[in-house]
Amino acid sequence: MLLTCPNCETVFRVASDSIGESGKSVRCSVCTHIWQAHLPMLTLEESPGEMGNAVRTILLPLFVLILLVGIGAGAVTQRSTVTAYVPALIPLYEQAGLAVAPQIDRLEIVDVTADYTGDTLRLRGRLFNRAAFFAHAPMLEVTVTSPSGDALLREVISPDETVIGPASTASFFAQLVIDDVSEPTVTVVMLADRVAR
Repeated sequence: MLLTCPNCETVFRVASDSIGESGKSVRCSVCTHIWQAHLPMLTLEESPGEMGNAVRTILLPLFVLILLVGIGAGAVTQRSTVTAYVPALIPLYEQAGLAVAPQIDRLEIVDVTADYTGDTLRLRGRLFNRAAFFAHAPMLEVTVTSPSGDALLREVISPDETVIGPASTASFFAQLVIDDVSEPTVTVVMLADRVAR
């Protein structure tokens, strides 16, 4: 450590352990002035050695812990997006009791057509992903009602793809057998709680 004489301002290099924790009375060899010398207080700016190592020892694990907690929280809250990119993770989330649901607010049913011939209804359409991220395709519920409003058929179908890319579509097709009804009404809705598999 360095000691500076308060009288003549001469600087001396001395060993820290020669001063001790309680301080020591010292005499300047230049001007013979005597004063009480103490160990300097350690600060981050003055002592990057020991204090810097102690701070790094504490802050680095804390930073890593905060980073891991943030990644874990993101993996839980954004699990639908995460599993759209890595579908193999779905069983892990389910084992942890975390359901993976499609984000139907990002999707839209488009280009729906229905051809009815005899007792067979052929239904076609597409799911469009409006988002900038991959999205799970949801299961679809098809309901066929008569002109009087009676439900003739309710069936859950799966789209052709399980994941839809950004600004892309996934087709769906269903061939349903119903009794001969003139002008049935067909409704297709996305199920918010079930991803297609």
